[in-house]
Amino acid sequence: MSNPRIRPTHPSRPGPIARRRRQLRLASVAIPIILLVPGVYFVLTPPAPAEDEIEAVIKEAGFDPLVPPNRLRGPGALYVVEGGGRYTKVCDAAPDLLQAKIHKSPTPGQVHDRLESGGFSVGGKLLNSINTTLGATRVISIEYTLADPSISEISLSDLAEIEDGLLRQKSCDETVQRLLKANKKVCSGAAALSATTRYRVHVDSKLDAGGDSRAPVLSAAQKAIEEHTQSQTRSTGTDELAGENLFYGIQLSTFCITLDTATEPSVLTNSDTPQPTNPPKGT
Repeated sequence: MSNPRIRPTHPSRPGPIARRRRQLRLASVAIPIILLVPGVYFVLTPPAPAEDEIEAVIKEAGFDPLVPPNRLRGPGALYVVEGGGRYTKVCDAAPDLLQAKIHKSPTPGQVHDRLESGGFSVGGKLLNSINTTLGATRVISIEYTLADPSISEISLSDLAEIEDGLLRQKSCDETVQRLLKANKKVCSGAAALSATTRYRVHVDSKLDAGGDSRAPVLSAAQKAIEEHTQSQTRSTGTDELAGENLFYGIQLSTFCITLDTATEPSVLTNSDTPQPTNPPKGT
């Protein structure tokens, strides 16, 4: 007995009823994407600790925060939803195809300002890895901030085309089938929030102030950051690095993939996605 075929998020040859359903479905997807970001203006919360504030703004803009920022999660790929805003990549679209389909636009003003005014600190695991490579505790901490945040989005029609192409690949199709049969949700990445990331590497004050002893330390930190984020960085100062177009948040398509035997669409619900932080009472 043959395996059920996977039904993309759109029918290949829709009849009149299917076309009407598709129109309703596309409208239901498009409206949240269009209205979600402007809605940030009405739910902004008062200042909070830097890391919490940046994550809150990313969630309020409808994106699942990616901490630390990286190039591993972005629009166009297929993801299995693990729950609580956790996603695992299933199939990856070709970079040259994505480059032609992704459209970028600046973030709304207040979101832009709040993202640029905050900062993160790199986690202990990455610091330990760097210092282990150096053979001693040379890096005390690494802080990073955002610049030029923007939204990278793929149109619904282009997203459907990318999805169809991925499901024509045998390995991707078989993996998606196994996940769907296990009652998992597999959805396309529709948009991402990206920014240039500026890192400041704080090194042991005992190192040569002239930079001779700092150079190998900064080099080790740069290599570790590039491996961790899957992106390139450049030196912008004695203790500074910059990585361009890193993803800080991802947004999945509302409608996900189903098997051909399914009678109802697979919808990404609020319980599957990150939720905005509620403003404190009295504000």
